[in-house]
Amino acid sequence: MTLVESDADFSKLLKKRFPKARHLPIDAARLDRAHLFAGAPIGAVISGLPLLSMAPKHVLAILAGAFGVLRQCGAFYQFTYGPRCPISRRVLDRLGLKAMYVGRVYLNIPPAAVYRITKRTPFQTH
Repeated sequence: MTLVESDADFSKLLKKRFPKARHLPIDAARLDRAHLFAGAPIGAVISGLPLLSMAPKHVLAILAGAFGVLRQCGAFYQFTYGPRCPISRRVLDRLGLKAMYVGRVYLNIPPAAVYRITKRTPFQTH
């Protein structure tokens, strides 16, 4: 497991909670430039980033970086507290991605919705 976190205080908490994990103190938007997973693409990204409060340009960079290190059939799972997918249709279209609602985590306070973001197959447009 690799944990990406730019906030120093939260990163310390994650290190205590997950001592065996690899910790990367970088902004998730810089994943594509970091070359951290060369030769070993990953299967999934799990994100709790507050994408709804980020500029579309930043969300685009985060997703582009994540899909740059994911396997071809890998998935980006996003938790959100908003009423819809936190990734705009415009960003999804630009990157050739699709979003699917997976479910709701009721034990979380407040309950969180989970979306699975994947690459579209060549014949899919939306």
